[in-house]
Amino acid sequence: MKNPFEAITGIKIIKDEPISKHTSFHIGGNAKFFVRIYSIRALKRILKIMKKRKMKYFVIGAGTNVLVSDKGFPGVVIKLNGFFTKIKRRGNLFYCGGGVLIDRLLMNVGEQGYGGAEFLAGIPGTVGGSIMGNAGAFGRSFAEIVDEITIITQKIIEQNLDNKRIGFGYRNSKLKNGTIIILAKIRFAKKRRKNIMAEIKRNLKYRWQRQPVGYSAGSFFKNPLPYSAGKLIEECGLKGLRVGDAEVSTKHGNFIINRGKAKSSDVIELAKRIKKIIRDRKGISLKQEVKILN
Repeated sequence: MKNPFEAITGIKIIKDEPISKHTSFHIGGNAKFFVRIYSIRALKRILKIMKKRKMKYFVIGAGTNVLVSDKGFPGVVIKLNGFFTKIKRRGNLFYCGGGVLIDRLLMNVGEQGYGGAEFLAGIPGTVGGSIMGNAGAFGRSFAEIVDEITIITQKIIEQNLDNKRIGFGYRNSKLKNGTIIILAKIRFAKKRRKNIMAEIKRNLKYRWQRQPVGYSAGSFFKNPLPYSAGKLIEECGLKGLRVGDAEVSTKHGNFIINRGKAKSSDVIELAKRIKKIIRDRKGISLKQEVKILN
C-alpha cells in the first residue's frame, strides 16, 4: 500500500515495523504502518485519513500491557511523542501529555516537592494508557488523582472529561476503544522531597523483590476481587506451566514470561489453560488484563 500519510508534517512513519521491538513481551509480527506523532494537528489529520480509508489503528504507550498477534497488525500503530510527552505545573496541578511515562512523571513531580502518587512507582506504561486501564497498586489507582482529561474520540472530536465522566472501575474505565488521551490534569500534594523519594524507593524495592525478571506484560489477569489471581494460580500448582516458550513465572503466578522465543499463540494457549483450570478447580473465571492486538 502506498503511504497515505506522506503529505502530513509532524510525524515519522515506518512501514512494516516489527511491533515486538516496542512491547515488553517482545512478541508479535509487523505493523503495516508505525507512526510517531508529535502534534495534535498531525494526530487529527492522520485520524481523518484513517477514518476515510476505514483503517484500523492502535495507540501504543510503553507496550507493557499488550500482546501482539504473530501475524502482526494490518493497520496503523500510533506512538505519541513531542507535545504528548510534555509536563507543566500550575500550582499543585500537573498537565501531562498522554505519552508521558509514569516513572518520568513521578520523578518530575517529586523533584518539585509534590507527591501523592508514589504508589505508582515501578508501574510501566504511559499516563494515557494507565488512565484508560485505571492502573494502580497497593489498593490505590489513577482514579484518585486525575481531575480531568482531554481526549480525541473516534469521530475526531476533542473533548474534556472530568473524573466522574471517565467512569473509572477496577483496572478499567468507560473510555471506548479508539479514544486517545492527549492530556491529563493530575492533582498532587505538596510534600517533602526527601520523603517522596524515600517512598518511591521503597515501592520500587517491593516490586523488584516480588516480581519476576524477563519479558512479560506485567500482571496478565485482573484480580477477581476479593481474591488474588496470582494466589489462585499458585494454589492450583500452575507455576512453571509452559506452552512452547511461554511460561507461568515460578516467582509470581500472575506473570506469563516469554523465555526468549515464545509466540503470541503460545501465550494465548497458556492463558486458556490457566483459565480452564482455575474455573474447574476454584469456580472462578479469570479475566485478562492484557490486551490482545490482532
